[in-house]
Amino acid sequence: MKTDVLIVGAGPTGLMLACQLAKRNTRVMIIDRNPGPSVQTKALGVQARTLEIYSHLGIAQRAVELGKRATGACMWVNGKRVARVPLGDIGSDLSPYPFLLILGQDDNERLLGAVLQDQGVQVQWDSRLVDLSQTPEGVLAKVARPDGSIVEIAAGWVAGCDGARSTVRDLCNIPFSGAPYQHVFYVADTRAIGSMAPDELNVYLWRGGFHLFFPLRGANHWRVVGIVPPELRSRDTLDFDAVAPFVRKEVGNAQAGTALSFEACSWFSTYHVHHRRAERFRDRRCFLLGDAAHVHSPVGAQGMNTGLQDAYNLAWKMALVTSGQAAESLLDTYEIERIPVAQRLLATTDRAFTFLISERWPAEAFRMRIVQRIIALAMRRERTRQLAFRTISQIGIRYRNSPLSKTQSRSTDGAPKPGDRFPWLQLESSPHTPVRDLFEQLDDTRFNLLLFGQSAPAGASLSRLPKLMTTHVIPDDPVNDQALARASISKPSFFLLRPDGHIGFAGAELDVMALHSYLVEQVKLLSTVAADVPRDEIAAHRRA
Repeated sequence: MKTDVLIVGAGPTGLMLACQLAKRNTRVMIIDRNPGPSVQTKALGVQARTLEIYSHLGIAQRAVELGKRATGACMWVNGKRVARVPLGDIGSDLSPYPFLLILGQDDNERLLGAVLQDQGVQVQWDSRLVDLSQTPEGVLAKVARPDGSIVEIAAGWVAGCDGARSTVRDLCNIPFSGAPYQHVFYVADTRAIGSMAPDELNVYLWRGGFHLFFPLRGANHWRVVGIVPPELRSRDTLDFDAVAPFVRKEVGNAQAGTALSFEACSWFSTYHVHHRRAERFRDRRCFLLGDAAHVHSPVGAQGMNTGLQDAYNLAWKMALVTSGQAAESLLDTYEIERIPVAQRLLATTDRAFTFLISERWPAEAFRMRIVQRIIALAMRRERTRQLAFRTISQIGIRYRNSPLSKTQSRSTDGAPKPGDRFPWLQLESSPHTPVRDLFEQLDDTRFNLLLFGQSAPAGASLSRLPKLMTTHVIPDDPVNDQALARASISKPSFFLLRPDGHIGFAGAELDVMALHSYLVEQVKLLSTVAADVPRDEIAAHRRA
């Protein structure tokens, strides 16, 4: 059996990578050791950047319909409500999806799985990777089938999306540095009635821990997450019936008449939270993505979304390489760009999580009496709300130090920089026409060249890459000028967007030769793809 890319693991990260590669006409095979798709909600938060990616797959609207928008976060201490942090459309003007969506991992997997099936790719369930060997030309993987037979798969590349206990990582001998936190945590899908503010994240703080109530689809449906009480941690087996009395005691307030009752529990599990990162995200022809590459605390609902962005980052590069349009060295930028993201994420979630579970009296007093009020006051400021949204939604992730981020000329202060996700704009495609969402006009299987305050170069110099690049000339118009001013984009300027929407190359007046050099030298497009631009055309363009 032969394939361009073998994906090990059919969780959200593996499904996203498979969808993106199949969309780009790359032969892909995806296997998973489990007998079928997940039936538990597991991860919950779907961030704006994920929904932007979903929109290119045609599933963003369905995800919004299935999930619940978090309108706010209510903070409770010892059963009494002490603060509320409004969320709502916290990211207005920053994203077409300016909110946090609460949608279970199982629903996300179903949406991605349906896309993959429409692309003609089936997940091969009950298939376990047992061995792999690499050569300069490819990878030979051995996979155990349900009937006990072993099949060999010859793949150009292997993507390990197989979770924290990654077989791909182990077979590549990549260390997974870090440790678990000492506490034991529980998670439960419940039907519950109590003081919880509907459609909002409810955070209950108490001396020694916390309980989080996430609203799920359906009446009185809540995902509950918390720390297992010390009295129960030594038990060999534990169920929700044992934990529930502690939750009722710490969440309910009999004096205020806010008793908590659980009608049912459909799923319960306990687990240790780890903070670990693979020392490398690549070993020759094998890559690590998602939990196989990094695991951390669930604070901020970042885990699943980070894995999806790993896949989105790698897919376009791998598609160019497997199709023979770019050199293999382009794949080096995956690790260069994504390891710093994982490092920052582990550091920030570790600090936040340590604060939440600290039993030292100064931290506990600050957590119980002060911090929630500070957060509520700070979130009244527009600048603070925008900063918080950029961070949590992952639209603020940038690759400014990447080899793929180059500037032709110095940009104005505050303007989008190479490596940044290009800002969401609503622009007129021609004067006096309705504004349109720029993101909807961008083809994420190509590079997109945006020209502001200048026309497209004369001649055929930009038509040499018809399958790889689309040029968008943004007309001069008062409505457009206002939108550009809000984004600190001056005229003339140009931005070459990578297929994943991040800026690769930018400057003022477009120099076609510089653009060509960028594509060959930084993106590593092969010269047969990025054909030499005739120098008489370049000279004519510069004279013009």
